[in-house]
Amino acid sequence: MLAHATARPNESLMVVTASAKHAARVEAAVLSAFARRQDVAEFILTDRAEPFIVMTLEQSVAQSRDRVIFSIGYGRTPHGRLLSDFGTLSQPGGERILAVALTRARRSLEIVSCFSPSDIDSSRLSHGTLALVDVLSEAQGHVLGERKVDGNSEPMLVDLARRLERRGIRVSLNHAGVIPLAATIDGKAVAIDTDEVLSTGTLREALRLRPAALRQLGWHYVRVHSFELFADPDGVADRVQNILSPAVVERVEELATATTSIPVSAPMPAPVSAPVPIPSATRLPAPVDGSDVATAPLEIRSYRDEED
Repeated sequence: MLAHATARPNESLMVVTASAKHAARVEAAVLSAFARRQDVAEFILTDRAEPFIVMTLEQSVAQSRDRVIFSIGYGRTPHGRLLSDFGTLSQPGGERILAVALTRARRSLEIVSCFSPSDIDSSRLSHGTLALVDVLSEAQGHVLGERKVDGNSEPMLVDLARRLERRGIRVSLNHAGVIPLAATIDGKAVAIDTDEVLSTGTLREALRLRPAALRQLGWHYVRVHSFELFADPDGVADRVQNILSPAVVERVEELATATTSIPVSAPMPAPVSAPVPIPSATRLPAPVDGSDVATAPLEIRSYRDEED
């Protein structure tokens, strides 16, 4: 929490735990730590729209924050045993409460545990504790940041990125080591996946869990096939642009209408040797064709929980 208050004081934070006793202990520890750090104490003392809070799973259902730390709240006994009773998670409906708690973060979710999935005897678990084992297993056994991009598809993604850039869209290849291509403009972002995501992890994760997680974090999600990138890259760029509209349209129009004012001096009339006669009222000179006017071109971790 101290690190968050120092590095990201403008982002809201919440701690969620499955144990009410652990929630009370975390809150007391946070207050004690911030009392010794007056330089960041205002993070928890200042009134703000989304103040720092510590909540149980049930209490967190109606809350959301930029970043959430899920501290499980259950650990080993003094004898080193890991009990199978995880409070609310072990009760009917525990999987639903866990699912809701894991979607309370808009930008980042960090899970803190003092045990690994292999330490748990799944045969003795039920309801939400089984779902928790699945979550911990996915986090431990499949690190998205290590996913490699297929060498054949990377050049096509680079080509797509350049096409999007020409439309005034900011792009990031292999964004954070997690998203093959990210496109953004005016705070709106699109995560672009390719067929490579289908070859990593499980099919369920690729088709359902990954898109849902990215959308929950505020991303728009697009999956494109390699043959689309090869056959119709402009069509793919159109799809991304349509998602980011009207921000892109406004940006393109802004770029197209941007001009630079260039002062142009009017030519001085040539000197005459004799005065120009004033025409009479009854006889006017014949009209003179307009002369050509020259125009100037415009330039456009891991921590230990308290044991219950």
